[in-house]
Amino acid sequence: MEAKLEKAKTNVLTKLRTDLNGVRVVFTKKDGTDREMLCTLSESNIPTEKQPVAKETDSSTSGSAVRVFDIEKQEWRSFRWDTVKTVNGVVYG
Repeated sequence: MEAKLEKAKTNVLTKLRTDLNGVRVVFTKKDGTDREMLCTLSESNIPTEKQPVAKETDSSTSGSAVRVFDIEKQEWRSFRWDTVKTVNGVVYG
């Protein structure tokens, strides 16, 4: 089961880096409410002034959470992998 989740996580990270339309993620926030976010890690979708100074590091996408750019709010946000419900309408995991 662990290998399946790691593969799903890798697939989502690849989509975040390459999908020019962004990736729609639905996850549960700390307060228990669901949040839908159109997000990306693709530099072409991130305004120049909002791009990180340093290149993306493994620490920003590894572990229990991932830091992404919210296309609709035009700000950086994060979500925990264990709270993800769907990615682009498909059940995660």
